[in-house]
Amino acid sequence: MANDRNDWLLSLILDRVRNSKASDSSTSVDKIAQETVSMVVLRCAELIVKNVKSNLEEILDKRRSYERQFEERLLERWKKPIDLLEILVEICFEAGAELNNECRSTVARSNDYVFMVLTALHARSCQTSHEILALLKSGLADGAHARWRTLHEIAVIAAFIKNQGQETAKRYLDYGIIESHKEIREYQEHCSRLGYEPLAEKELEAIRQRFEETLRAYGKSFQQEYGWVPENILIQRNFAAIEEHVKLGHLRPYYRMACHNVHSGPKGIELRLGLLRGGSEKTLLLAGPSNYGLADPGQGAAISLNQITTCLLSIRPTIERLSTMKAIEELVTEINPAFVEVQMQIEKEEKLREDHPKQNAKKE
Repeated sequence: MANDRNDWLLSLILDRVRNSKASDSSTSVDKIAQETVSMVVLRCAELIVKNVKSNLEEILDKRRSYERQFEERLLERWKKPIDLLEILVEICFEAGAELNNECRSTVARSNDYVFMVLTALHARSCQTSHEILALLKSGLADGAHARWRTLHEIAVIAAFIKNQGQETAKRYLDYGIIESHKEIREYQEHCSRLGYEPLAEKELEAIRQRFEETLRAYGKSFQQEYGWVPENILIQRNFAAIEEHVKLGHLRPYYRMACHNVHSGPKGIELRLGLLRGGSEKTLLLAGPSNYGLADPGQGAAISLNQITTCLLSIRPTIERLSTMKAIEELVTEINPAFVEVQMQIEKEEKLREDHPKQNAKKE
């Protein structure tokens, strides 16, 4: 089929060369070929779009029907751990909302920066957990693991700020102007290529002034990455050092693995959670959902959300909140083995298929 198309294109180019005016010596064969190819590509693209649009409903109905059936089968298999995780997310959300509603009015007056930071981080962790749930239910384990990476980062920063207190929490909030200053410089540099208008000088000047005031207050080293971390607490100011400081460094191997699902390095194309390692799937390229690999992101989400919620509730402890923290901990101890159990069952079934291929073929 490809050879037929190439022969047809070559014939078209030759016809256009023959039909070109002999007097037009400036029209070279190369130019005619380029113009012909461009014309054909444009016409073919228009036909593809027209054909897709004419069959839009049929194509999308078929695709969405397949997705619904796949997700129903996946949820049937993974129902117990996913249901438990969803309940955990709801409990954490409700606990955070209750604490925020009760204490928010007094916090503004008392400048409780720790409360401000932890409630904001907890809200973000709840949203991220909902994203992880959606990805798990769709069979997108690698995407869910990438979002767990963010959840782990939130847990590490929340623990560090809770432990260090008000001054560090304020530094963390004030560091926002450092990031804004960097962002506007990058925006101004590239806005014309993006087709956007540059920022007004008045707006730029206001950010510059706040940036300079912040550096006068904290020193020039404050503008470095993780400059909000006090130097008297950590000499090496980076995420790994903070992670070790709050005793969550043991999760670094999982964090490193999740990084492959965020960045474009070679490990990101080699390691796919949704594919069984070895066996009949060792040569497959995963380009969509899979019913395998949900254990790591599912367990990670439960553990990290527990850590973040515990950080928040423990700054305003009551009998009810302490009881909620214990209930969350109990749920996590049930969620983790539930995810592992399903994953191991899938691995067992796959091994049976490999060990007895003829027997399975007869059943099919």
